[in-house]
Amino acid sequence: MSGPENSPQNELKETLRRLDQIRPEQISIETMREMQQTLRTQFDDLSRQATTFMESATAAVDQADPSILNTVKSRTARLRNQVESLEDEDRKLENAIQRRIMRDGMAAALGSESRLKVFERVVLVLILLVLGLLVYDNVAPAEGRPPWLTEDSIFLIDTVCCAIFMTEFVMRLKCGDSKRFVWRHHWIDFVTSIPIPGEAQLARFGRVARLARFGRIFRVLRFLRFLRLFFLLWRGMDKLQDVIDVKLMKRTLRWAIVVMLMGGFLVYQIEGVPPAQSPDGGTISEGNSVSSFPLALWWSFTTVVTGGFGDIHNPESTSGMVLTAILIVTGMVLVGVFTATLTSLFIGEQAEEIEKLQEELGERIDQLAERIDSRGDS
Repeated sequence: MSGPENSPQNELKETLRRLDQIRPEQISIETMREMQQTLRTQFDDLSRQATTFMESATAAVDQADPSILNTVKSRTARLRNQVESLEDEDRKLENAIQRRIMRDGMAAALGSESRLKVFERVVLVLILLVLGLLVYDNVAPAEGRPPWLTEDSIFLIDTVCCAIFMTEFVMRLKCGDSKRFVWRHHWIDFVTSIPIPGEAQLARFGRVARLARFGRIFRVLRFLRFLRLFFLLWRGMDKLQDVIDVKLMKRTLRWAIVVMLMGGFLVYQIEGVPPAQSPDGGTISEGNSVSSFPLALWWSFTTVVTGGFGDIHNPESTSGMVLTAILIVTGMVLVGVFTATLTSLFIGEQAEEIEKLQEELGERIDQLAERIDSRGDS
């Protein structure tokens, strides 16, 4: 009788564990290059199929065969989908190769893979720290703060953390095989490594501060800080993106966030009426519902998600009305795509069951065909 260590359950778990290890991170660069070469061969096969089909389709057109029109449409769509699928696989392999080269170089620069993991955890903790400090700095009033949480202290901590973030980015750029790949996939790391001063720090530069009389420099500065806050949040959501490994869903989330940010910024610039104060410091008017960028951002979010039923602010200008219409239509499209993609995740589980049943049915048909053939031979 076999011991518990050799039980079928443990063997199955070990097999599944080995299957989970078949990922780009565990495959050698040479093997992934060979996979790319296999994809090149498949591209050549598709090219020959397309050429052959084009010759037959041209001959059918010359013979005035009307059925060729639907055949060309369906076959061309199938070939195009196959090409896009191969291009996507090739792109994933190339990205995996570049990430592997960059990661190996960073591990060599730091001394070992374990040190690199520790450094990445430190960066993640610092991202969360800066994220919390920036939220606190934008939400909490200036009066009554602890000495180490004043605006100047937060900016100093942010600057020190940004120096570490920039060090990580420079290390990626130096260890990467393709600088273009590093900039294309890690430009957010560079953006979040730039400290942006608040209005108090900016006011120390006298000439720059006086320029605020001729423009909305403080509003732009506030928008940039909120934009950096978003980039920090997005950078810290890498693990969540790995869990939700759906390209269309991630693309929809990106566009939705970009649309909400731009909508909030534009309505803030177009219709934002800040609170008015009297010379003695009293408040004359409270302003409107989009008098600050956070309020404008909340209006943009509710407009995109609910289709304008939030009833927070009714635009008064023509530009505001046009902006609201654009956000509503864009929100309908983005929410529809996101919902459909999320639904496909749940339907995908049922599709796997159907595929499993089809495989079992195919095996039984093959077995039945073999039995019929054997009886016929006898």
